[in-house]
Amino acid sequence: MDKISRVGPPEALSISDGLYSFVVKLNEPPAGHWIYAFKLNKAAGDVDPERVVFDPERGLLFVSEERLVPDWMKHIDFWIMAANAQVAADEAAEEKRKAETQARDHREALLKQVNEKFKNL
Repeated sequence: MDKISRVGPPEALSISDGLYSFVVKLNEPPAGHWIYAFKLNKAAGDVDPERVVFDPERGLLFVSEERLVPDWMKHIDFWIMAANAQVAADEAAEEKRKAETQARDHREALLKQVNEKFKNL
């Protein structure tokens, strides 16, 4: 998977009762596994990854008071980095498991072949 990254600053979409709705565009829509890894990060008061909504068309959406937007962006950048790292680690672990399974299957096939060859001795 390619790394997900933020593309530009947050963009205000609407305001209601002093709360702004923002969108943050991403370089590509994230996969479910990546979103799960993103949301596993710790909240920092009102700045919580669980409050982020992912829209495949628009990007990452959140609601905030104006004064908290810099905190949101700092944490969103961190959460993106952490999710990318977690997904990369998970993919590397899966590749290692696949390689180990292939090596084990290859050994078993060789042993079966040798045992078949000498079964009548």
